[in-house]
Amino acid sequence: MEDIYNCDETALFWQLEPSKTLAQCPVIGTKKSKNRVTILLTCNATGKDKLKPLFIHKYKNPHPLCDLSIEDSVQYYWNKTAWMQQSIWLDYLKNLNKLMCLHYKKILLLVDNAPTYGKEYELPSFSNIEIFYLPPNTTAYLQPLDQGIINFFKAKYRKLLVENRVEAYELSQQLNIPITYYNSECY
Repeated sequence: MEDIYNCDETALFWQLEPSKTLAQCPVIGTKKSKNRVTILLTCNATGKDKLKPLFIHKYKNPHPLCDLSIEDSVQYYWNKTAWMQQSIWLDYLKNLNKLMCLHYKKILLLVDNAPTYGKEYELPSFSNIEIFYLPPNTTAYLQPLDQGIINFFKAKYRKLLVENRVEAYELSQQLNIPITYYNSECY
């Protein structure tokens, strides 16, 4: 079980705030953000080994990430649509194979049958990865990532997003000091 891995990709609408609020009536003037990224998560069947996520964005150097060092936490790729492409998949497999060679592991990688993953591509015979393509309409039952790991990941992200927005709102309320306060204190 330690050597059976599963990877699955998901879209994350990273600016999409919750659709439900505490308001009693509809909130007018709010538009849902459609900014998305693609994330590929990989873990083994026991859940002990969670690999760095693969992160695909629309821009090579996105402004929100310019001050962060993301190479340590994710494998970053970019393209115009922020979708998985065969070139990204092949590079991911190459990097995964290097990682497994470093750890002296031979693994079975379960993937769904998406056309991007290219069944016609064969790994070299000396590869430490054997890919098994799951049959159509069975991926939700056989993939651990579809059994709730991706949902948990998205729920945790949403929680952090809401906490961030609440904190930003509270900070803006604290900084909203009337101008008369400054005049009386300064003179």
